[in-house]
Amino acid sequence: MSDPLHECVKVWATREVGPERVPSLARKELAKWLGAGHPALPDLQEIASELITNAILHADADWVRMSLSREPYSWQLTVTDPGAAGKAAPPSRQSRSSDERGRGLLIVDALTEGRWDTTVNAVGERVVWTQVRR
Repeated sequence: MSDPLHECVKVWATREVGPERVPSLARKELAKWLGAGHPALPDLQEIASELITNAILHADADWVRMSLSREPYSWQLTVTDPGAAGKAAPPSRQSRSSDERGRGLLIVDALTEGRWDTTVNAVGERVVWTQVRR
């Protein structure tokens, strides 16, 4: 789909496909939705990979849902997971140069120019939405 006019949605059962494979599967799905040469594709793929990895690592998600919709001036990419009871929203933090992890939300923030947020919906799922200029 070269320019979706509606929302595209994909759900992965992480334990069925293997949690380590989901970020790669998300990248491939975005390429199918947008087309391999789409200028926003690399940024959306990186954002999806970071957010899905966070969901798997920090929420121990049994499933992850990714959606993409075309807004008037941006692409809205949303990643939803079952949520982790009692856990606060993931904080963006300053990583040390020796840290092997902890830069994901900084990358998301840079690629979205600060246009992202996280919330818990009415059924307790963690929802992270992002916007990337079209």
